[in-house]
Amino acid sequence: MMDIAQKYCKIYMYNNRYKVGSNIIQFIKDNGYTKSSFSKLTGISRPTIDKMIKGEIDNNTTLKKHVNKIIATFNIRPEELINYKCMKSENKLRIVASDNAPEEYELSDSAKKMFGFLDDIIDLYEVYNENR
Repeated sequence: MMDIAQKYCKIYMYNNRYKVGSNIIQFIKDNGYTKSSFSKLTGISRPTIDKMIKGEIDNNTTLKKHVNKIIATFNIRPEELINYKCMKSENKLRIVASDNAPEEYELSDSAKKMFGFLDDIIDLYEVYNENR
């Protein structure tokens, strides 16, 4: 039987699924994974990972099942995923386009969107390249 803390954690996670999704993508990036490699490691489909990241899983049981796969794969506690802190948070994270860009440079929203699109293309390449 589920104890009160586990039940609270399950409800909290679902009610904060957008934050959890944001933490998942940050966890992926911080640990050097692509969404594709993360998918393979956890056994969660790539489209489902995208839904988790966007907070679009609208079923508490489904969300919990996939979160359990993540915490089991990486041997972390649910609280670590809920309260995940970016590894670079102390360094005042800046997004830059290259190593020679000025320190205060930050990509525009359209550039961020474009780089996100390119990341998706790389992930697709990984999927199809491994099947050769």
